[in-house]
Amino acid sequence: MRIGGLQPVTLLDYPQKVAAIIFTTGCNMRCPFCYNPDLVLDDLIAQNREFDYSEMVNFLVRRKKYLDALVVTGGEPTLQPGLLKFLKKMKKIGYLIKLDTNGLNYSVLEILIKEGLIDYLAMDIKGSLAHYQDFCGLAVNTENIERSIALVKQSGLDYEFRSTLVKGLHRKNDILAMAQAIGGVKKYFLQNFDSPGKLVSSDFSGRPFGPKEREKILDLVLPIVGNCQWR
Repeated sequence: MRIGGLQPVTLLDYPQKVAAIIFTTGCNMRCPFCYNPDLVLDDLIAQNREFDYSEMVNFLVRRKKYLDALVVTGGEPTLQPGLLKFLKKMKKIGYLIKLDTNGLNYSVLEILIKEGLIDYLAMDIKGSLAHYQDFCGLAVNTENIERSIALVKQSGLDYEFRSTLVKGLHRKNDILAMAQAIGGVKKYFLQNFDSPGKLVSSDFSGRPFGPKEREKILDLVLPIVGNCQWR
């Protein structure tokens, strides 16, 4: 496990639970609007100190009496070769596990679900499947995205889908196609792009949607998804 960050406590990232967050390094996408280049780009990863795995595990063992859950995010956590072993250890201690994923690594996601190692899933939808490369920055196998969508919906787990929307990148037809790809899901959260600083693409020039535009997007999505809100 390669760990690029640890947040000792959060009340926001696992619904109704007190959780810690670990941030894994490395990703199989290069979304230009991604806020976490330090966890994605190899040259930046190499510049930053990695957390010692044993120290992290010992910390989580000590903190269990104060925490209900652990959120595993990234980067893309399913790329970590030690993820299965780590989650088994955390489940044995008694942690509820929330996994954030982009869904591209379908085979690993399927194993984690079958092994009973996940309690809550959050899957990102980057853009319309027909033009996914425009949103995730690389040519990817969108069949795996579609398979992961179906897997999450049929998993029996609590889950959410979510999308960061960028004015100038996500058009009306893209947003409509994204909603159609996940239609009928339990929860769909939209996140308005707001650049806090460095992004994966240094020359990316997207903008946030305004209040009236966000209302129109909800009107577009709600008839298809049914349970959608801006976060």
